[in-house]
Amino acid sequence: MKFNRNLFLNLIGVFLVVLGVVRIFQLVFFIEPVHVFWLCNHAIIFIGIAILFRSSFWLIAEFIFLFWGQILWLVPFLLYFIFGIVVPGSSAHLIYDSRLINIISVMVHFLALPLGFVAILLLGKKEKFAWRGAIVHSLILLPIVLYFGVYYNLNCLLSPCFDFIPKFNLYPLALYAFYFLVFVLPLNYLINYIISKKR
Repeated sequence: MKFNRNLFLNLIGVFLVVLGVVRIFQLVFFIEPVHVFWLCNHAIIFIGIAILFRSSFWLIAEFIFLFWGQILWLVPFLLYFIFGIVVPGSSAHLIYDSRLINIISVMVHFLALPLGFVAILLLGKKEKFAWRGAIVHSLILLPIVLYFGVYYNLNCLLSPCFDFIPKFNLYPLALYAFYFLVFVLPLNYLINYIISKKR
């Protein structure tokens, strides 16, 4: 049976959008709507939509914007799950709570990146300036983060989410610059390099 690339991409896109919408529904009706603005909770929908519209630019933009923040969620979770190592401020507590609301949360965090990466490879189109899309997304989120303040500390922008990271006056600016210069831009380059080698 011949592999149907378009059908597979459509299945990934629909699955990610549906999973993201279910997560948003949970947050709005069972937790607090403000948590929708955590990047990990809504970027999965944009990744799914980008796949459905075959937009390599926005797919890569959302992927590189989400990637490192998602890794910082996944690594402590896996450290505790596999080795029993607890990282203060991490997501390890979800292991003990098997309610559907937490299962969906774990699925969102675990599936967005690998399925997004598979879609990037299947589309196979380099996007040299996808980082600009990540900046656009971040600038849209910025006033929302500032409005809700340190109490919610959305996306860890106003205060460190991990206890071992020191807080200082210019922390938000330093985090923003560090995240884009050290993580987003190099990852954009790396993805384009992988795509070029795949051809």
